[in-house]
Amino acid sequence: MENISSNTTIRILSSRNKKLRVNKVVSTELRLGHDPWSIKKQLSESDIGNMSRLILASECVESHVFPFWNDDELTKIKEELEVSVWDCDTKTEHELVFKQWNKRANVLIKNWVKDFVKRRELKLGDEIVLYWDTCNSTFKFTVLHRAASH
Repeated sequence: MENISSNTTIRILSSRNKKLRVNKVVSTELRLGHDPWSIKKQLSESDIGNMSRLILASECVESHVFPFWNDDELTKIKEELEVSVWDCDTKTEHELVFKQWNKRANVLIKNWVKDFVKRRELKLGDEIVLYWDTCNSTFKFTVLHRAASH
């Protein structure tokens, strides 16, 4: 959908009932709600293999997770930061570890294969989504789309 903006004149009455002219750009983009699922991932071989890791896109994590973490948490990601992941489909909570291997590689490790790949029977090509829930300080997880069976 194309975002169209237009110049609109808005008339405001001041406290002295004088009309003020204000030119303002107004967006006409229709937003029906906010999609919190900011980290979308189609699972690859490395995500479902025995290495027990889920690689997350750095740009998504840097813009949708890191701004909500404090300095202590951001320091711990170089080593290991324990995080909770709430599976919205099964209503279960799981403890994983978030780690930043380098500036371009952020991963969820420890129990990823056991708690998600095997338990949820995730397959190559399945699409999952996550977001950082700022109110509960936890990742939220759901399976968005299952890949076609071969």
